[in-house]
Amino acid sequence: MAKISLCMIVKDEAHVIRRCLEKALPLMDHLLVVDTGSTDGTQEVIRDFLEESGLPGVVIDEPWKDFAYNRSFAMSKLREHADIDYGLMLDADNYLVFEKSFDVDQFKRGLSADLYDVQVRTGPCLHYCPLLFSNRRPYRYLGVLHEFLEVNGSREVAKGFLSVQMQDSARNRNPNKYRDDANVLENVLKTESDPFFISRYTFYLAQSYRDADELELALDAYLRRAHLGGWKEEVFFSFYQAGLLREKLGHEPAAILESYLSAFEASPSRAESLHAAARFCRNHGKYHQAYLFAKQGIERTLPEQPLFAQTWVYDYGMMDEFSIAAYWAGKLRESFDACVKLLKKSSIPPNERERIRRNAQYAIDALGQPKLANLLPAA
Repeated sequence: MAKISLCMIVKDEAHVIRRCLEKALPLMDHLLVVDTGSTDGTQEVIRDFLEESGLPGVVIDEPWKDFAYNRSFAMSKLREHADIDYGLMLDADNYLVFEKSFDVDQFKRGLSADLYDVQVRTGPCLHYCPLLFSNRRPYRYLGVLHEFLEVNGSREVAKGFLSVQMQDSARNRNPNKYRDDANVLENVLKTESDPFFISRYTFYLAQSYRDADELELALDAYLRRAHLGGWKEEVFFSFYQAGLLREKLGHEPAAILESYLSAFEASPSRAESLHAAARFCRNHGKYHQAYLFAKQGIERTLPEQPLFAQTWVYDYGMMDEFSIAAYWAGKLRESFDACVKLLKKSSIPPNERERIRRNAQYAIDALGQPKLANLLPAA
């Protein structure tokens, strides 16, 4: 049966590290932490955890250089432990959530690939990262920011658990984090010549500008990234964000819709841009256009391994938008039927459930068929 070590780099994470370690403990046979200069007692918290849990492990001090170097250093130190088969790379503000049916021993016995992508959730967003890696291969990280694992070998998706990112790490406490990140990326793009890194850094520069609330700069960077081509998920997300930003900035409706439709063209399996286009058209009285976009959207299901997917859109948001657009486009029975489907979902937030029930009643009244109320699920 394979042995797994949790592999981490940390600095000043005393406030969150125990949560991460305790949640990951069911999967761990070992712990290796590289501390890059904590002054808040993080090392002592980790050592106390090791003593209390009886888990074998080590805390190694190594000065900070950059994310790629320090993560790669941690992986190289883990390879010195020949009895460890796999490493799991987590940030201190992440924690694992296991499905109720998850069998740790069965999972470890089934490990055979070189890399496993793990589902990561940040609020309503979902993406996948290759976090579980073979300790027999000389993997390393690349990139000055938003570093990534240099991927080779066999690759599968880990089933039965996910990583939740809380974004309450020491780095996230920095109020200037996103502007600082933008400064780093601006500087590296001045000299970067590799097309892959140019597109990746441009994408995360746009993300940093957006999160720093520098919207005009973000829009420009997203559009530059989108027109560089390459990975369709980044192209999709860049056009999608461009549409959202153009709305916020008050751009012309034609330009806004162009961005949303360009996103759809880049990745037709994604629903978020169709949802946004339908919402935008409905809010501007273009009900038949909204209906057409929403009808396309409800045919989409959550893709496998998407980038920053808005899971609520696939769960209920797209059908909700369709029900509203259908009502205003005069498709009253379709609107009612969509409301019924929504009310059967247990995941609908309580405040939204009441609104959807009212929408269903509006459709019933407009149809003049009061008996349809008998088809509504009980409140």
